[in-house]
Amino acid sequence: MKSIKRIVFTGGPCSGKTTFMSRAEEVFAERGYRVIIANESATDLISGGISPATMGMYQFQKYCIALQLKKEELCNQAAEEIEGEKVLVFVDRGILDNKGYVSEKEFAEILKGFNLNEQQILDRYDLVMHLVTSAKGAEEAYTLSNNAARYESIEDARKVDDTILKSWSAHPNRVVITNETDFEVKLRKAIQAVFTYLGDEKPIEIFKKYLVEINDEIIEKVKSETNVSYVHILQHYLKSPEGIEKRIRRREKDGNTIFYYSEATQLTPNTRIKRDRIISERQYTDYSVEINHQLNIVDKERYGFIDKNRFFKLDIFTFDKTKALLSVQIPSENEEVIIPEYFNVIKDVTDDINYKNYYLAKSQKF
Repeated sequence: MKSIKRIVFTGGPCSGKTTFMSRAEEVFAERGYRVIIANESATDLISGGISPATMGMYQFQKYCIALQLKKEELCNQAAEEIEGEKVLVFVDRGILDNKGYVSEKEFAEILKGFNLNEQQILDRYDLVMHLVTSAKGAEEAYTLSNNAARYESIEDARKVDDTILKSWSAHPNRVVITNETDFEVKLRKAIQAVFTYLGDEKPIEIFKKYLVEINDEIIEKVKSETNVSYVHILQHYLKSPEGIEKRIRRREKDGNTIFYYSEATQLTPNTRIKRDRIISERQYTDYSVEINHQLNIVDKERYGFIDKNRFFKLDIFTFDKTKALLSVQIPSENEEVIIPEYFNVIKDVTDDINYKNYYLAKSQKF
């Protein structure tokens, strides 16, 4: 029987929602879920020239809700028709988020125009994930630069976050993810919370990576493993100023192609923030003019599979068809890693930077 879960991701400005949804799409797809994403309506409208500045906030929120309802209708319809038993609909900002930008009376009037009330809005979503704005406790990470539609000051962002928290407080399944000293920890907590709600095994945070020998026979054995998934990945690094790493990525899976943009910024010697977002094919093409041709393309096939209750990923690069990188998630550093017996491990490369994508783009060799 098909399982469809509708999950709304909310929070104040610059909370990490877009990056989280981009990462989560990959994580859950590798675990056998079909993921459908409804992008933030306000951003789409503002990017298209429809904004509060051109029509006033009240009228703008009416447009936002109208677009949001249509998006959710199409996503829900697609979820019913798409192949796969486990489907997740990710919604970037639910309708109650709009309450943070108008008065309660105005919001009630807008909902009435759509024959809706707040309880009906709450009932539309199975899970509410509130990522707290970085303006609360991670001010150094608050920026307007990664979203052309964002205009709120830090103080405004805090107020919006407070209002959104209150707006969703009556939902029976709401999870609030606060800021951490490390943004990556915040993202992992959010992903774990979704897995917990789904009743699925939590993703394990510790990875080990090995250089292994491969051949056609080994690849066929991988394909026969439990819940095996396959994705083709193309990754380019872009020209970037010092302290910033930019890249674009193309993932092809089951005939579908998704494009990503990633930007990692070194804030301090020990603090690095990485932001990801899903982009359109046209945006991908536009970014392509910025490709750093001093670095090679990272072209690899990835197989994800489960063996002895552990999740493995096998990355096969075009520059070497005799070796590959095998990574596995483990619950603790002390656990003995049991590699499938058909693999011959050359060496453990977990802490060797030469086996990270950036350095492989330079060397094109193991």
